[in-house]
Amino acid sequence: MIQSHQITNLQHLGNLEPKLVPEFSRFFVFCILLFLLNRPLFSEMIWGPSIEKSGGEYIFETGNKFPNLSGIRGGSRISFPRTFTLFGIQGIYTKDKWEINGKLKTTGWNQKSGEARDEDFLLGTISTENTTNIATREWSYRDSATVYSGSRNFADGKGKSTLVENRIELYGRYYFQDANPDYWKEGSGFFLSTGARYSYFKYLFYDVNQFIETTPVFYAPIGIGLSFSNDLWEVFYGGGYRYSKGDVYFDINFMPSIGRIKTRDFHIQRNINFFSDNYGFGWSSKLEIGYKFDSNWLSYFRLNHRRFFSEGRFTSQGGLNAADLSSNLVSGFKSHINIKDFSLEIGVLNKINWENNSNPESVTPNVKQKIESNETN
Repeated sequence: MIQSHQITNLQHLGNLEPKLVPEFSRFFVFCILLFLLNRPLFSEMIWGPSIEKSGGEYIFETGNKFPNLSGIRGGSRISFPRTFTLFGIQGIYTKDKWEINGKLKTTGWNQKSGEARDEDFLLGTISTENTTNIATREWSYRDSATVYSGSRNFADGKGKSTLVENRIELYGRYYFQDANPDYWKEGSGFFLSTGARYSYFKYLFYDVNQFIETTPVFYAPIGIGLSFSNDLWEVFYGGGYRYSKGDVYFDINFMPSIGRIKTRDFHIQRNINFFSDNYGFGWSSKLEIGYKFDSNWLSYFRLNHRRFFSEGRFTSQGGLNAADLSSNLVSGFKSHINIKDFSLEIGVLNKINWENNSNPESVTPNVKQKIESNETN
């Protein structure tokens, strides 16, 4: 998707506003009503803040390994880094063997995420096109965010990128054996889990240096390249294992996922929008270790991994030249949107005690000894 350096029309930049605001509002209204109508419910509530550092890559690709109607074999690739910091807060409700966990996470502002890239390439006879990452029938898995390889770029833009991201997450668990949703109770066992996550995130590609293989060759800064907005829905299902002994607990979880992502790719220099609608599969894993330093407080360290591989189609709207305008009449072009990321998360949890007294049975032996020692002193 070559960007002309002669046009600087910014009129559509920021047209797609975050859709998460009403979702946050509904969540807070729900919490307030729950508090006012049923205060005893909060005797089994846990809450806490967290901070999360993420890394990884986001890649959009389109193309064709074999010649199209124009006789061209090639495609385009847009790559963004997934490097940012998330701030979050979560609330957990536990009852018997059940646990419900709701989370809100946000970058809070547009954060610099690293170097982004926009490539247009040609494919040859030895080039490869690997469109399947998770093959459920063959039970095979390819852990790569790229689809096309062995290509040659005839246009290449490199620049800086910023990212703003907001998330809403809701998960449920049911524990077996001696495992307990109350972090402060000892026990171990397996659990089943399911949940859903909605993410809105938007990239801005700026300070771009553009190369185009023309005669003569064009290479120059063009300023702002594009904005890329995403709405991603994911549904998870799976299970894991929890072990809790003394002041320490250990939690591991693995959940395959299915999802849908809708995107708006606005190329500012060309004044054209590309709208994608993709479906795909992925998985999420979590490794968590926590320390209970009080009868109502604990801290944890969590390592998260997430993959999402999707296929779909995109359509175009707008443009300044004949080729872009004629693409508006085409029913769609295939698109691949793949995400590989990880994060390191640190947080604290507090078990709310509305009655201002502790249940001795729910306190671990080591914590109980610390409490008795403090009372004696």
